[in-house]
Amino acid sequence: MLRAVQAGLLSLAFTGASQAQESRQSDVAVTLPAVRVEARQESATGPVPGYVAERSLTGTKTNTPITEVPQSISVIGRDELDDRGALSVVEALRYVPGVVTQTNGADTRGQDDWINLRGFSGIGTSLYQDGLRMNTNANGFANQRSEPYGLERLEILLGPASVLYGKGDAGGIVNRVSKRPAADSPREMEVQIGNRDSRQLGIDIGGAVDEQERVLYRVIGLGMSADTQDKYSTGDEVSNTRLYLAPSLTWKLGQDTSLTLLTEFLRDRNDGFAFRYAPPGASTRKSESLLVGEPKYTGFDHDQASVGYLFEHKLNGAWTVRQNTRLSDVDVTYRRITSRSLEDDGRTLQRRLREFKEDGKQIAIDTQIEGQVKTGSIEHTLLLGLDAEKQNYHSRAYTGETGPLDIYDPVYGQRVTVSPTPDFDDSRQRLRQLGLYVQDQVKLTPNWLITLGGRMDWTTLKFLDYLADTETEQKDNKFTKRFGINYLTGTGWTPYVSYAESFLPTVGRDANNAPFKPTEGKQYEVGIKFTPDNGSSLYTVALYDLRKTNALTVDTANPDFQTQNGAVRSRGLELEAKANLAPGVDLVATYTYDKVKITKGNGVEQGKVPTATPKQMASTWLHYRLQESILRGLGIGFGARYVGSTYRDEANASKTPSYTLFDAALQYETGPWRFALNVQNLANKEYVATCYQAVGDGNQCLYGQERTAVLNARYRF
Repeated sequence: MLRAVQAGLLSLAFTGASQAQESRQSDVAVTLPAVRVEARQESATGPVPGYVAERSLTGTKTNTPITEVPQSISVIGRDELDDRGALSVVEALRYVPGVVTQTNGADTRGQDDWINLRGFSGIGTSLYQDGLRMNTNANGFANQRSEPYGLERLEILLGPASVLYGKGDAGGIVNRVSKRPAADSPREMEVQIGNRDSRQLGIDIGGAVDEQERVLYRVIGLGMSADTQDKYSTGDEVSNTRLYLAPSLTWKLGQDTSLTLLTEFLRDRNDGFAFRYAPPGASTRKSESLLVGEPKYTGFDHDQASVGYLFEHKLNGAWTVRQNTRLSDVDVTYRRITSRSLEDDGRTLQRRLREFKEDGKQIAIDTQIEGQVKTGSIEHTLLLGLDAEKQNYHSRAYTGETGPLDIYDPVYGQRVTVSPTPDFDDSRQRLRQLGLYVQDQVKLTPNWLITLGGRMDWTTLKFLDYLADTETEQKDNKFTKRFGINYLTGTGWTPYVSYAESFLPTVGRDANNAPFKPTEGKQYEVGIKFTPDNGSSLYTVALYDLRKTNALTVDTANPDFQTQNGAVRSRGLELEAKANLAPGVDLVATYTYDKVKITKGNGVEQGKVPTATPKQMASTWLHYRLQESILRGLGIGFGARYVGSTYRDEANASKTPSYTLFDAALQYETGPWRFALNVQNLANKEYVATCYQAVGDGNQCLYGQERTAVLNARYRF
């Protein structure tokens, strides 16, 4: 199947450029009144026309054509999200090269960051919205999340991004761009039903408040209820509910000044992550495992609220000031039961109970000044920025008790007791970060473009352990840089080469009580981007060598401690095609080859491949919308996704098999109505997304998403 997907990618991607849209001419000449047509340039934060975005803010923080960004960047617009029927951010990322999704299986808790980017984890470090870091913690559960119905586009920047965004892991970032008010904002309502008793109602209305269109508004709301693919033997379902509201308002304070207020409120209720246990010797089939929780106890309650603004003022024709700010609050209560140990009788499973109450508060602010300057014949796009983040994260964890399970004849409904006070963890983490950055996009000639960037970060992390009555403080300062060269051939081909760095503070101390240094990422990337004159397609090829140092590994002299002589290398090739092959025919095709290796380590991981890291992935999505005939308005989509095998343990002793999945879509539009049927995992294939060794030599297996079928009806007015 992999060869077939690769062949489809290569044949479609590099032969379809010449088949872009062509206008049909009538045989009869007709004289029409003169019409004035004004071409509107795509906004880097606005709707993407079709599947192919031309511009992005994420790669440079300036309104830059994607072909001029000296790194690999992918953009998913609203049309593509709707055609594929993506119900979560993770689902939206399935057709992006270099991104591994479902690294924690079909996680029912709604976490957005269970992904790997170029072989490195995105947990707690990769999430951004409207250019600001989201309120997340890599070691906690109270992480801010996004509702895809409220997003205009998703932008994925692969490779180190610290030169613009500060602390972060080496793999890259995922920036969500919110829907914003506009005079021509759509006014729509939609109803959705699906298998597993799923129901959803959404509304998106907006427009101008006054005739002069100086005040614009938009209100997005959504309610959802659904069962998940897990069910206890008692018949109890594991279900989800969501309520989402996002009002926003834009004031045009003059020709050169605008202020947009963005607010979001989200409430999720979930019956808890369904931990499974497979007995020793069992296969990885779901039917041979059991849920280890308690249906009347386990749960995941998530509440978040945020308010922020986007301010822009044009000082003159050359200089612009921008400031983006967001204040957010996330609260989580998580009740879980996992496996602890298997008794000698081979059937009695002791269970572990934990209850977590966590809350995170954050304020993030980014102030920029951008200028268009000429020095002789050389053009400069200068960017100077100052950003800051302050986060206060409080974590409390409680131990508890519940009875064991007979793994061959489980009886649920056992008594649960929980400690009245936090006895496993009661800690607070306070983070402060200040970053000063500068960037110059230098156009030496109409063909040669150089991108230079540098940033200085100051971070302070204070950790208070209330149970141990201790307080530690860690300060890290780091300078990061990026350098890139693009050659604009004038024929649509743009080869580029770049170097970029990242850093990520590491909490903790070694055996000598010395604080850990930040991990560092360094990447060399070379690639080529191609887009035809009409902008109907974008093809990208990227080769990269990405290395991460100062990674933690076991201290062999002091096994209870860790040391920082670990290193990981990721070398790979990525291909991506996004194309409008002909009127009504859209294509997404990707291929990823990523060879990841732990090059330095003191344990069994030395020379091995990290877990949940496939060497090869491929995907293709083809969508056809009929343009003429009595079936005009009918759309058909089909997709295939291949994910290679992965190792399930540090010693690379066993593997989780590869899998191939198929998706399909059927849509019909007539007048203001749109009807759509989307099916993911069309064949309902059972597959293991991630698996690792658990207690009693058993396997803790995390299964991927089963078949999901959703019928949607939307009315625009």
